This record gives sequence, C-alpha cells and structure tokens, in this order.
Amino acid sequence: MKAEVSILIPFDLGLELEFGDEEANRIVKEISARTTHLVSFKDKFSTKAQVVTQIYKFGVGLIEVSFPIEADMAFLTALAIEVRSMKVGSLGILAWVKTFVSSLIEQAKEFASYQYVYRLEELDLFPIFSLEPGIVTDAESFIAQHYKRLYGIVSGEPNYDSLSPFVLEKEKLINFGYYENELILIKRFGAVISSYESQVILNIIRLVYALYWNLRSYNFLLDRELDKAQSILAHLPPWYKFWMMPQRYQKFSEEGMNFVQDKLSIVESIYSVFANVQQILSDWHLRTIYKYVEKEFDIDDIASAVKTKLDRVEQSYNSAREFISTNFFIAVEIVLILSLGWMILDTALLYIISRK
Repeated sequence: MKAEVSILIPFDLGLELEFGDEEANRIVKEISARTTHLVSFKDKFSTKAQVVTQIYKFGVGLIEVSFPIEADMAFLTALAIEVRSMKVGSLGILAWVKTFVSSLIEQAKEFASYQYVYRLEELDLFPIFSLEPGIVTDAESFIAQHYKRLYGIVSGEPNYDSLSPFVLEKEKLINFGYYENELILIKRFGAVISSYESQVILNIIRLVYALYWNLRSYNFLLDRELDKAQSILAHLPPWYKFWMMPQRYQKFSEEGMNFVQDKLSIVESIYSVFANVQQILSDWHLRTIYKYVEKEFDIDDIASAVKTKLDRVEQSYNSAREFISTNFFIAVEIVLILSLGWMILDTALLYIISRK
C-alpha cells in the first residue's frame, strides 16, 4: 500500500521567540524546506526525503523528515519500531539531526525575546504513516485485520505480535475517524492516518508534540533550578556570621529575580499555546482529536508538574531571603545588646575607679 511517512524530531531551542510584522500572531514559523540525501532503512529501501524545519514561539524546533513509500503493514510496523536505525546519507538519523541543530538555534536567535542558561539536549522520533486516502474502505475491518501491527506502530512495542488479550483489551485502539472509511489512530509513540483531512490532523500532532517537548524542557530546566535553590537553602550562613549576610542576601535576590524572569516566560509560553488552540476548538471533530492527543502525551499532568516546580523554586528563594533577613536583624540586635552591655560595664568600671 502507498503511504507518506513523516518523522517528527523536536528539539529544545533554549529560547522564547517573538515573530515580527505580519507573523506576530503566529505560533509557528517555517525556517526551511528542502530535499535531502537518500534515506534508508536496513538496506531495504532508499529514497530521497523532504526536510522541513519549523520553530515554535514557545522555544521548540521541529525537524520533519517525510518521504513516500509503498510497502505492506509488516514493513511499516518494522520501520516504526526501529525508526532510530534509519539513516540519512551515511549517518544514523539522530546523528544527522545533531549535525545541524546548532545552526538552526543560531537562526532562531534572530527572533529570540529571552534565552535560558540551560537547554534540554535530548532528541526523540515520532513516526506518522499517512495512508493514501481511499486505501481504507472500511476502517473497522481494516483495524481488525491488522490490529497487532497497528498497535505496534502507535505504541512502539517491539514484541507486538506476542501481546496478550489482556493488554489489547486494556489499551484499545480508538479510531477517531469521522467517516467509516477514515482511519485516525494516535498514541504516544506513533500514528496511522487515512483521511482527506490528514494535513490538518498532522498539524494537530505537530503542535501537541512540540508542546509536550516544550514542557519536558521546562521540567529539565526547573529540576536544575530546584537543585540550585535547595543547595542555597542548605548553605545559608548562621546568625553569628552576620557580616556575610548582606552579600548573600543580594546574591539570593539576584537569583530570585532571574528566576522570576524565567517563570514569567514559562507561564506566558504555556498560556499563549492554549490561546492559539481556539481555532481548533471551534470544530467538534478536531477538538476531540486535539484533546485526545493531549491526553496521550500527558500534557495536563506535565503542565501541572511544571507549575508546582515553579512555585517550589520561588518559595525556596523567598525562604532564603526571609531567613537571612531575620537572622541578620537578630544578629544586629545581639551585637547592639552586647555593645550596650559593654558600655554599661565600662561606665560602671570607670565610676568605681573614680570613686577610689
């Protein structure tokens, strides 16, 4: 059967972006589109692929490698499960991506409104198979005929053929097609689509996958921030080293203010994405697909975890400043009391000496 294979490869830019002029309200911008070297899979096929690079306003780059293929379901399943073994030219696909990620980040800096100190350097692959519309005449019977292979594609399970009825029952494949000849299967590790709206559905997957990667990068960033904040709390100067406190207070204030900038960028980034989804939410079918894909990628749970970490880091910096401020004034009061005591003692001694 004929299919168009699209492999999505997201990466963290470490930036927040602002597009200018007529593109100011857009959430995504295409950087380049070109035909690349031959792509191959275990010497079983070789073809030229189209490579499209996009950058999202919330700081994620997305490389999409796409190519046509004619193969049976067994081959498509093997390709999905072992997609990391694909080659572009003489390089493995992930090694090939790493060769030009840095240059793409440099291009994106032209639109940067904010840059983070750290960035998530991981890469991932998400294969999508868009079957030629019309190949599937009855989606229900097509799924029944190829159930385990389809499950293997969307779940990334290499031993799909040995899955028990229990697993297949608990993790059912849900077809979100609007018509009976429409096939839309999407799970965390892949998708199979046969629809005349395939491009719109691909856009939904691209957006949610980029958002998922964005939240993952924030999780990574906040883990670093949380470690730093906890280290600060563990090494606060004791009250009797009061001369160190003003300098430490200033340092923690600067760290806290820098983090507030990060927090504002992160929160604005998360909400700007949800605001741009309104055009999808106006269509019942697309809204249903979007919410399902969000659920598959645990978007709500990751967003909640990010917000919790934001609050914890901010609370850590506030606690550090409060602790130092309180201890500093306690130390100053103790010094003043000791000074006052010494003055009284000194006056008393002088008085006694003068009487003699």
